[in-house]
Amino acid sequence: MTITFTNARVFDGTSMLPETQTVSLDGDRIVSIAAGHAVPGAEVIDLGGMTLMPGLITCHFHPDFYRFTLAQGLAGDPLGKEFPPGVMMAMAIRNGRVLLDSGFTGYIGASCSNDVDAQLKIAIAEGIVEGPRLRACSPHIGTTGDLNDSKLWWRKQVTPGTDVFFDGPDAMRRIVREYIRRGSQTIKIFASQGHGFPSRVSRNMDRDEIAAIAQAAHGRGAKVRAHVADKAMIMECIELGVDILDHGDEIDAEAIAAMAEKGTFWVPSLIYPKCLLQLGWGNADMQRLYDHVRDTLPAAQAAGVRILAGDDYSGVFREVIEDDPLDHQVGNYGREFGYYAAIPGLNAAQVLSWGTKNAGEALLDGEDRLGVIASGVLADLIVIDGDPVADPAILAHPQQALKAVIQSGAFTIDRLPPGARRTAGTGQGMRAA
Repeated sequence: MTITFTNARVFDGTSMLPETQTVSLDGDRIVSIAAGHAVPGAEVIDLGGMTLMPGLITCHFHPDFYRFTLAQGLAGDPLGKEFPPGVMMAMAIRNGRVLLDSGFTGYIGASCSNDVDAQLKIAIAEGIVEGPRLRACSPHIGTTGDLNDSKLWWRKQVTPGTDVFFDGPDAMRRIVREYIRRGSQTIKIFASQGHGFPSRVSRNMDRDEIAAIAQAAHGRGAKVRAHVADKAMIMECIELGVDILDHGDEIDAEAIAAMAEKGTFWVPSLIYPKCLLQLGWGNADMQRLYDHVRDTLPAAQAAGVRILAGDDYSGVFREVIEDDPLDHQVGNYGREFGYYAAIPGLNAAQVLSWGTKNAGEALLDGEDRLGVIASGVLADLIVIDGDPVADPAILAHPQQALKAVIQSGAFTIDRLPPGARRTAGTGQGMRAA
């Protein structure tokens, strides 16, 4: 199918292009961006000055985090065991739909139970359900007795939930290969404490275990991401080749330089600690680290660190916050762009690139191109009625602003006015810009 968008304001993944543009799609690809005429016979859609941009991608997503509560966590009940596996998959399908309805055409998994990511990816590919393009993640891999391994040892589960525990380099290599065999494209490790997970010791996992995980994953084409907060463990993860750092509470100038050199991705995910602090559940140290990351982000951006959008969406605060910003509800994911763009030293175009250009690089890992508007790139796009660079807060209101979602060149959501369409060469049905 050939589609040409005319009179489109274009955010190309890094900046808003000047004036309006004509963007043509052929099948699942973008084929041109320029002022010009549509190919005869193509469907022409006049956007009348609305914004065409890459589909948004959230890069720290737990698809089956939805119905666990604070009470469960405090009682020591493990994540991923709230309901049977089929119900956990139903949650993931539901949350995938919320992503699409929010203008997010992709996600990068940050852990799940029951191989939910890998199985959801199959179901979407087979056309069984609609959902975003995704990079499947393993469960959290940890070690015996670490901060996620319940101290209520007599209540150990027969089957695992979101957290699994192994010890030693050989066991780590074996389980990494097993999860890749089961469809994981990213291996998630809990390298350290921090980011709301206090512990008496920083290190969750020994150096030789992390090295074995990275070697085994990279040898089979998978990425590694780490929950890591303190400086020493951040530097170790960067050195050993961990691809994505989640949280990174003590990232500083030295770590920024190392990440920029290695090409390491960083997901700061500040909404979770922000909620804890607003509820009065954080201490002075959490406040210090939260402020530190906010202050550090502009320097990381300037240094070329590939920062990503995403957070621990779960609805975990819904029982205490009426409008929980981390609940899986339409519009919540888009709030991040306005939040980060308001930090002094950052701007909206930079922050939007975290959820488009940078995210596309992380999701596809060089296998294809995504997250930018350029010739030959996969056509995962959205149409926004408004200017998200001038006002990124509109992305938190997709019910009003989101007019279309296109996945691989086909409409998943189409709220465009019927009069915007015509066939090239007919001169009919054109809407004035």
